[in-house]
Amino acid sequence: MSEKAEILIEGSYLYFQNDVNYSQENFKVVHMEDSQNLHIYAEILSRIETGEFLKILVRYEMNQHYVPTFVRTEKSIGNRYAQEVMKFDLQNQTLHYTFQNSQGSQEFTKSVNAKHYLTSPAFCTSAIFTLSKKFDTTGRTPIVLVGSSNDWTYESPPDEKIIYAEYKSREMTDFQINNNTLAASHLCLYEHDTSFTGGEAPVDVYISKHYAIPYQLISGGQKIVIKNLKKNN
Repeated sequence: MSEKAEILIEGSYLYFQNDVNYSQENFKVVHMEDSQNLHIYAEILSRIETGEFLKILVRYEMNQHYVPTFVRTEKSIGNRYAQEVMKFDLQNQTLHYTFQNSQGSQEFTKSVNAKHYLTSPAFCTSAIFTLSKKFDTTGRTPIVLVGSSNDWTYESPPDEKIIYAEYKSREMTDFQINNNTLAASHLCLYEHDTSFTGGEAPVDVYISKHYAIPYQLISGGQKIVIKNLKKNN
């Protein structure tokens, strides 16, 4: 018997590079009533230089404490296809990774001791760590991200990357998107902590109160903006 599911949120984003729209992401947040887990499903469509469409499908699962436990990413363009799966065993603190394409598959397992946050290509999952991470109120908080850099072929296993996050405004404040006023918290992301003396412009992310679904990201010439957001309850 399948688990009863309720769609909580549906929405979409537009991706821009130097004000040129090159991609769209559609997503939904689903509550699994028996397990109390949350699933996020996303589809990203991008037109590449050859005129072909790159399609990325993401399934992202969290437990009832908002800890990510499973990510499946499927990529296709023309006759090329690749699938990656990251599964975190909470009890054994073990990460299982599988990569598959038309030539075969590769598997990898490693222990993950630090507080982890599985990443995905979907922007809607980019601020999930804010739901469970305890933030330093006086400075930048290190965030351990676990992700893969494999594209169409297997090159290496997933690795850990540390970024640093700091709330410019944790309280919900109003800001404007397309002449609409939205309430969001303002999070700044950095590659370095405050001891870095070279100077660094942050990645600005504006996060909604709805399961940390972000409204907007600004990083240099790149911008990702919410197109629509529908809350179903």
